[in-house]
Amino acid sequence: FTGQTNVGADEESGMDIESYTELQVLLALLARPGTVHVENQVEFSFTASDGGTNSHFFDFRATKADGSRTAIMVKAAYRFGQAKMREELSYIASKVPKSFADRVEVVTEKNLLPSEIYNSEMMHQMRRPVPDSDAAARQAIRNIRGHVLISDLVEVIGHGGDGFQALVRLIRSHELKLLRQERISYETYVTRSHYDA
Repeated sequence: FTGQTNVGADEESGMDIESYTELQVLLALLARPGTVHVENQVEFSFTASDGGTNSHFFDFRATKADGSRTAIMVKAAYRFGQAKMREELSYIASKVPKSFADRVEVVTEKNLLPSEIYNSEMMHQMRRPVPDSDAAARQAIRNIRGHVLISDLVEVIGHGGDGFQALVRLIRSHELKLLRQERISYETYVTRSHYDA
């Protein structure tokens, strides 16, 4: 599996993807609250065990709103289960200075919840704005206090399926949040992320 996807507010950044798991991890990172930037194939040079200089390309480096950065290695679970692979990745991680990343994580397909994969793929699919529906959705959530069913909000918005998609975009932009981690559906409860003073 190889491919390319565009990310960013105007989809200005193209990213090459080398596995379906990489695509799932990327979309999950972009959907998570607090993520402000994701880079891919970030080169890191380090001193190898034989004393020479070596390079490793981290699949992603994610920056959070607080400025912290995480370098991410995406591996298939069966490969990460091999002792030699774990040893190699641990050695590379031990060489990473704070100037490159605050932490290093290995992510396999087993680290992602099925609901998180489903939601992040849905958010990516429905990411393009529809101005009328989006404006109606923002109007509908203005006075939310507590949790509300998405189906009730769709009825208030009055744009049918477009209203549902507009609410998915508000979840993607973190203007709405889920009551609990589950697949987004008409039966999902949401609330506003921030209330006006």
